[in-house]
Amino acid sequence: MTAPRPFVTHERVRWADVDLVAIMRFSAFPRLVEVAEQELLRAVGLPYAMLFDQPRLWMPRRRLEIDYFAPAHLDDDLALVTYVSRMGETSLTLQVDIRHATRHTLIAAATMVVVCVTVEGFVKRPLPRSTRDALAPFVLSVEAARADAPETR
Repeated sequence: MTAPRPFVTHERVRWADVDLVAIMRFSAFPRLVEVAEQELLRAVGLPYAMLFDQPRLWMPRRRLEIDYFAPAHLDDDLALVTYVSRMGETSLTLQVDIRHATRHTLIAAATMVVVCVTVEGFVKRPLPRSTRDALAPFVLSVEAARADAPETR
């Protein structure tokens, strides 16, 4: 079995994301968190299209917290470093470290908690074994994920 690792995808800062001086607005960062989540799920065989075509469960967001460290500018290539920092009985805590792709600077760090619920009644339910197994290679602590970041070597 391979060691846990973050999932990395890339996204550019878009025109719609920036203010008048071409710096990414704080309100544009949740879009990046959603891109990171969607790409991770697609990579592990759980694409949104499949989840919504056969809805047995939903995973609504319970909490989103973002810390900002450095500005991102129009057209910057951003690395979205995504991992599961906690897998509970009914919820997942996803971490998304948003880094400049070439300078590796930590621009922002997001923590998002999603809860597994039934479609009918919106009642908490255990995470399916298939979801747990698919995400297991990406479960690691924030400290472990950041210890391997390029700027810390």
